[in-house]
Amino acid sequence: ADRVFYDETKPFTCLDGSKTIPFDQVNDDYCDCTDGSDEPGTSACSNGNFHCTNAGYRPIYIPSSRVNDGICDCCDTTDEYNSGVNCQNTCREMGRKEREELQKKAEMAREGMLLKQKYIDEFRKGREEKQARLQELVEERQSLQSEVDSLRAKKEEAETPEKEAKDAHKKEWEERREAEKAAFEKKRSLEAFTELDEDSDGILSVQELLSHSEFDSDGDGSISDQEAQDLLSSSQSVDVSTFQDSVWPQIKEKYKSKSDASSPPPIEERTESHSEIPHEDGDDNGEDGGDDEDDVDDNDDFNEDHRAPPGKSQGEESEMPPYDDTTQQQLIDSAEAARNEYESASKSLRDMEDTIRNLEKEISLDFGPQGEFSYLYGQCYELSTSEYIYRLCPFNRVTQKPKVGGSETNLGIWNTWAGPENDKFSAMKYDQGTGCWQGPNRSTQVKLLCGKETVVTSTSEPSRCEYLMEFYTPAACQQPAEIPQSEDHDEL
Repeated sequence: ADRVFYDETKPFTCLDGSKTIPFDQVNDDYCDCTDGSDEPGTSACSNGNFHCTNAGYRPIYIPSSRVNDGICDCCDTTDEYNSGVNCQNTCREMGRKEREELQKKAEMAREGMLLKQKYIDEFRKGREEKQARLQELVEERQSLQSEVDSLRAKKEEAETPEKEAKDAHKKEWEERREAEKAAFEKKRSLEAFTELDEDSDGILSVQELLSHSEFDSDGDGSISDQEAQDLLSSSQSVDVSTFQDSVWPQIKEKYKSKSDASSPPPIEERTESHSEIPHEDGDDNGEDGGDDEDDVDDNDDFNEDHRAPPGKSQGEESEMPPYDDTTQQQLIDSAEAARNEYESASKSLRDMEDTIRNLEKEISLDFGPQGEFSYLYGQCYELSTSEYIYRLCPFNRVTQKPKVGGSETNLGIWNTWAGPENDKFSAMKYDQGTGCWQGPNRSTQVKLLCGKETVVTSTSEPSRCEYLMEFYTPAACQQPAEIPQSEDHDEL
């Protein structure tokens, strides 16, 4: 390639332009040019380069300092022309091996090119189909959006009377529950008054409270006259009405019925002794023997409920009762059907929008000059080493996962093609991976090489948190150049 600079018919100009000398001073074993370019065939210039012709192989340059140093650097042995070393000319054998290797690579490139053309054809056909599908979906989305809006309005219209009916039902239930709770509390207070009123005179006195140590407020284990009087609102005694309004709210949490430890006293005696106290159930048959049995049942219920955990009292519904048939069928079921229709249509719209976004993303990606790399989209390729499993998902991400325990580490997310300006599609850049400890975010450079198979062959970490992968794919193949024939000439 440099022979154009060495024309025997003209004076020689140093390649750095420093001077011009007669051509007979070229290769005269004296260094005239500062860049050593006048002595390509000798070692006269320490900074020069010696040209190995290497007929049968390929020419190379070696530093002039290696000429006649006793080591054969040129396969044609010309670098040791004056050292006395006996070198073997290996250019023919090296050329043969190189041509064989080039032949293998060329054959692989040709096979790869067949696959590459297949990928290009599939890309063109698939791209047209995807663009047509995208257009259809965009048009369908507008219609589906209108349907969703209509169903939303229908749902909201059905939910208004449903909510009103549910709120009314709940309010009625809560009011009834509160009324039942109040009635039950009133019954409990009446039962307590009956038990505390030891002389059954319808009046609860200070003296009658003294035997109930559970009402002790100062913690000395017994209740004093003053403590009892304080409970009775500073009075010496109270009737049943005052007891229920003022005293019972203070003592109901502390009150312990004697029936907890022993059987309750006969209801007949209490009923007869307090005939002046009205029955809470509204019955006025005070002397009718049939009422005694009812009173006993009520008291049993009270005793059982009094021992039950809070919130489980008799007369207090634990769950809201079902709606009536009209409300359930005409309002609630109708609103539920409207909700289901709306949710179904909304899900269809969301799925459609996801499909549109994915198609738009795929169509917008740069899959190479002719789309040859498109077949890699949506695929993943793994490389297993002694410690890790590396996973490359082209146009998506690169990850690393330990073989034994540990979580997956993100080595980078697809960014761009990163080859040199004249070969942009020979490398991929993945960045913004998991951050290194006190270091940058991980990133990966993927070098694309021509191969008949699509496979990750190696991975390394040339710099901290910066990874390098070699990835073979038919899409990286190029039409092989013509392989040079042997330049041996037997006649020479």
